[in-house]
Amino acid sequence: MNELMDRGIEAGKAGARETKNAVLEVFQALSHPVRLEICQLLMVRQFSVGELCETLELRQYVVSQQLALLRKAEIVDTTRNARRVIYSLSNDKVRRILRVSIANLVLSSNQADASNADRKQQAGSFARIS
Repeated sequence: MNELMDRGIEAGKAGARETKNAVLEVFQALSHPVRLEICQLLMVRQFSVGELCETLELRQYVVSQQLALLRKAEIVDTTRNARRVIYSLSNDKVRRILRVSIANLVLSSNQADASNADRKQQAGSFARIS
């Protein structure tokens, strides 16, 4: 991931096509709901596959497939602890991308709810905000 992000974002060191490809690869890897949820968990702490399976309530082969794709995109790193493989986010750049994306989506959702309530009140109906 370090290589992808450095290659894709540093101005003057990468062409436009290479930059687009690097950014697309990261966002494609993050675009699956299970992979995104795994990354959100890894933002908090490191997990083994077993812990991720238990937390996500998914079978081991499903979690392993998604982790393999995240590793290929260099979004997660692994370390060995005896017989267990421990997963973590590869770097702070991934963590920042996730934080900003999540924060903006939550903010957009809250703004949309408030905007809908304003429209309903202006139309004379009662707004229900959940």
